[in-house]
Amino acid sequence: MMQRILALLSPNRPWLHLVYLGFFFFAWLYQPPGWDEVVIGLVAMAGFVSLYIFSLRRCDWTVYPVALGAALLGLAFMPVTIGGGVYLVFAAAMLGWLPHSRARTVGLVAVALAILAAGWLTQQPLPYAAVLLILAAIAAGGAAMGARRRRQEADGEARQRRASDRAAEAERQRIARDLHDLLGHTLSVVTLKADLASRLFDAEPQRARSELAEIQSISRTALAEVREAVAGLRDRSLESATAEARQHLEAAGLAVSVELEADPATAEQSTALAMVVREAATNILRHAEARHVTIRTASLDGGIELSIGDDGRGGARTGSGGLGGLAARIEALSGWMLVGAVSPGTGTQVQAWLPGRGGGDHA
Repeated sequence: MMQRILALLSPNRPWLHLVYLGFFFFAWLYQPPGWDEVVIGLVAMAGFVSLYIFSLRRCDWTVYPVALGAALLGLAFMPVTIGGGVYLVFAAAMLGWLPHSRARTVGLVAVALAILAAGWLTQQPLPYAAVLLILAAIAAGGAAMGARRRRQEADGEARQRRASDRAAEAERQRIARDLHDLLGHTLSVVTLKADLASRLFDAEPQRARSELAEIQSISRTALAEVREAVAGLRDRSLESATAEARQHLEAAGLAVSVELEADPATAEQSTALAMVVREAATNILRHAEARHVTIRTASLDGGIELSIGDDGRGGARTGSGGLGGLAARIEALSGWMLVGAVSPGTGTQVQAWLPGRGGGDHA
């Protein structure tokens, strides 16, 4: 909830610029208007605000007629109050939110000419028109920069979603292939042996029991292989999992730094840490909205420490899902795993530690 509120209050949000409409009332401070002027001014402003928010929520061709309306409001109110020029500044800002095009350039030039014409027709001093031109230029430039940043962020999020979807689809296909390869032959053998044991049950009970024992052994082996296939552990090491995670993250547009300065003591440890890397990378792709990821290992207290950090929005916790299961697996190997913020309110860091050969519990 707090993140949504902060997002709504971000200075990049165009509706926050409506606070500058307060300049419209500046002249009223030293020259109080009549009731008719107050009513007309407030009604016009309310209509403009409604159209402004509507058009900027869409950010399409509707911005042009609303910007034209804003410019006309400015031209209409400037002979009455110098604060009416704020509408011309808003017209420039609204055009700035649009992608660069000839139409936008023509619109901005038209706003500048309207400011000069209004200043001349209302016999305002030259500095007044100059100030309006400067404010309009600043508003248009700032809006253009903000719009470009928002489009870049949207493109980055879209790339991350596509990369996450591709990674998920690749994982589903891998599991399907592994299960087919593992179970096709195994289930065929189990079926044949079960049929054979059924036929031999009365005539040769000893041989039937032998076949049943083999079925039990094959089933246990198949179960272990299926678990490995589903968990993605077959022929996986920390190094290969890191390389795969780096590939997926970079494909999503993230910068990845890898520093593998220490190696696991056993294959089981390598498998466990590989799972941590894969789960952390998946969470970063799906949820973090990060730009940079660091994966490193280092020697610590006679063991190996793995750290995966990102500069995303943070908020990840161990919980009872994938990270919770991995924490239990790491603890079963006499290690520990922590999930927390890189710094207060930003990013997430996943740390896991496992002892070296002959190492015990870490205090």
